[in-house]
Amino acid sequence: MWTPTTRAQHSRAWLRYGSDVNDAEWQILSPFLPPPSSCGCPRKWEMREIVNAIFYVLRGGVAWSLLPKDFPPWPTVYRWFARFRDDGAWERINHHLVMSTASG
Repeated sequence: MWTPTTRAQHSRAWLRYGSDVNDAEWQILSPFLPPPSSCGCPRKWEMREIVNAIFYVLRGGVAWSLLPKDFPPWPTVYRWFARFRDDGAWERINHHLVMSTASG
């Protein structure tokens, strides 16, 4: 049931976009994502921004090429999305979320 307290807890009004992950959500997601490589070039974009851009596209149903300019370039975002899809990261995250809500 929505109460003033629960509405405040789940408000996304302070986020840049409603699809952005908040700090608590990021704490859940980040362990499932690859850490920066110890060799080679450092990442140009923070992984949280990549995830925010992916969620923007998925939530809004927009084309990858229509990402706003304050996100990383769309080809970069799409490559990460495809990598997570192909290596099973989305399935692992989903499984974790289902199990954590089923047991709690």
